[in-house]
Amino acid sequence: MPRFLLLIVLLAAFLVYRPGLHGPFIFDDGLNIVSNQHLRLDDFSLRSLTEAAFSTPNGLFRRPISMLSFAFNFYFDRNNIAPFPAAFSFKLTNLAIHLLNGIAIFNLTRLLVALYRERRQPNLPSAYQEWLALCVSAAWLLHPLNLTGVLYAVQRMTSLAALFTFIGLSLFLWGRSRLYSGQRGGMVAILTSLLVFTPIALLSKENGILLPFFMLAAEVILFRFETSQSATKRLLIVFFVIFAVLPVLVIIGYLALHPDWILSGYSKRDFTLPERLMTEPRIVWLYLRLTVLPSTALMGVYHDDIAISRQLFDPASTLPAMLGIFALLGSVWLLRQRSPLVAFGLLFFLVGHSLESTIFPLELAHEHRNYLPMYGIMLAFFHLLLNPLHAVSARLPRRAVAIMLIALFAVGTFSRANAWANPYNLWSDEVEHHPASSRANTEMGDFYANAITFDQAGKTSNYQLARHYYEQATALKNANINSLVGLILLSELHGKPVEKTWLNELTRRLEHEAIPANTNDRLMSLAICKMKDTCPLNEEEIDQLLHAPLRNPHVTGRDKALIYSALTFYLFNATHDYTAAIEATRRAIELDQQDINHRLWLATILIAMHRPDEAREQIALIRKIDQRGKGAKDIALLEKQLTQGN
Repeated sequence: MPRFLLLIVLLAAFLVYRPGLHGPFIFDDGLNIVSNQHLRLDDFSLRSLTEAAFSTPNGLFRRPISMLSFAFNFYFDRNNIAPFPAAFSFKLTNLAIHLLNGIAIFNLTRLLVALYRERRQPNLPSAYQEWLALCVSAAWLLHPLNLTGVLYAVQRMTSLAALFTFIGLSLFLWGRSRLYSGQRGGMVAILTSLLVFTPIALLSKENGILLPFFMLAAEVILFRFETSQSATKRLLIVFFVIFAVLPVLVIIGYLALHPDWILSGYSKRDFTLPERLMTEPRIVWLYLRLTVLPSTALMGVYHDDIAISRQLFDPASTLPAMLGIFALLGSVWLLRQRSPLVAFGLLFFLVGHSLESTIFPLELAHEHRNYLPMYGIMLAFFHLLLNPLHAVSARLPRRAVAIMLIALFAVGTFSRANAWANPYNLWSDEVEHHPASSRANTEMGDFYANAITFDQAGKTSNYQLARHYYEQATALKNANINSLVGLILLSELHGKPVEKTWLNELTRRLEHEAIPANTNDRLMSLAICKMKDTCPLNEEEIDQLLHAPLRNPHVTGRDKALIYSALTFYLFNATHDYTAAIEATRRAIELDQQDINHRLWLATILIAMHRPDEAREQIALIRKIDQRGKGAKDIALLEKQLTQGN
């Protein structure tokens, strides 16, 4: 019966998400999917697949499995015509992965409860493992906090990593159970989990590296290194020392010797490492609240309205939240004997946040970070609610509460999916629920700025609304330059003058604030604006804006190289100052020698200046650097231009 009901739950999950499948690409979808030309596969040659797999600048390992999956979406969906691909097939694929995750969770929970029943609680009815697995899987599948892991297209990276982690952990538990009972094949299963599923999860997204630590959590809480033979116990201890303890010690040692590897990333953030460490406990408690008592009004695409903890009592909840995290860890220790499943669930949640909610200079909060860790809370919560050995007289009311909660989760997800069905509903909801979010206001401004209407009253209304939201966004956050660029481009669209205060404030922010990573894209849009006769900025003003971030102490390395790339684009296409363009490109190459795009620019300019020999030298250098063949198409185009020039 529970397995049949699981099919009903999977169908319900499909139906509640269905309205959102036609929604737009958002935020990081642009860089990773929409404008990523390397994902447009022409064939399945090794070069094309490699080029697509490593086409994102994000992540330590470039997340090739996830990127390949995006490329396959483009290849098999012929409706995705550049430059305006449709998001439907990407989101439908994400939903399919989400449903597979639900099945994997059902199986994982069954294994956990079976182990618990066999080793700690033999009085537990055998049917409980199926029913708890069904409830946990249903709650997780239908929970509104998981929506961004499905309808935010690029977060397939998160859901794929979660899928391989769930499967790998299930395989570990199966193998570990066989080791405990003295059966064959246990260590083979454990090694397969480690050596196959950990790399696959890791190459989907970096938090796949947590799989060995989830294994260690299961070992410490559920198995406690108990085996049928002492030699096997020693083997397990060696296994976890090599694959869990030593890597942590190596990382700690490396960071102690090379602190800049972490600290340099904070140069483009408006918070420091200590401030992040103080803020994240408050965010983790917010995640917990949204998991147990979800509120769609508190959820959102962006959480840049969360106050940064500047001191232990600023905000006042900072120190209590930090102490609360230690209390959660203490609870794990205290509950490991009395309620191992609850202890494991809490530890799973904390381990799941150990990368993205600690020292690394990531943005402070995103809901998709809960996609994997939330399983631990669902397991602990529903086990406490439904355990048939506790409060027997209240068994039926407790089951009714579980059903009601799952139904409420589904209603919340359906409501959010409807909001995500079109840009207006999405961004108006975001602004309503997060009025202090600079990003949400910018998105609302973008919506009205790009809205198409043919009557003058509608155009005037859209202009006023776009300007209102852009100005609101500008006032909310000092580092926001997108809203100010939006105001300039809005002026171009409506034939309005650019106010001097906007220009001065944008220059100041570009020169002094910790500006966002996509600044070069916004500067490129200004350069494109200047290439049109309708641009409200003169050459001196554009030049001022393009050079301002080059004086910014927060802009270094690759980010600065990208600014030089935007400057190159402007000099080459707008002012046709090829000599200055070459100088800007050479500066970009000095700052980021591994990015072949800068050398592609240099070769392009050299060809335009009729310097073919130097262009060929650059093409040869590109081939030497470009081991994965990422620039093959661009090189072919440059060589064609050289041939035509001769």
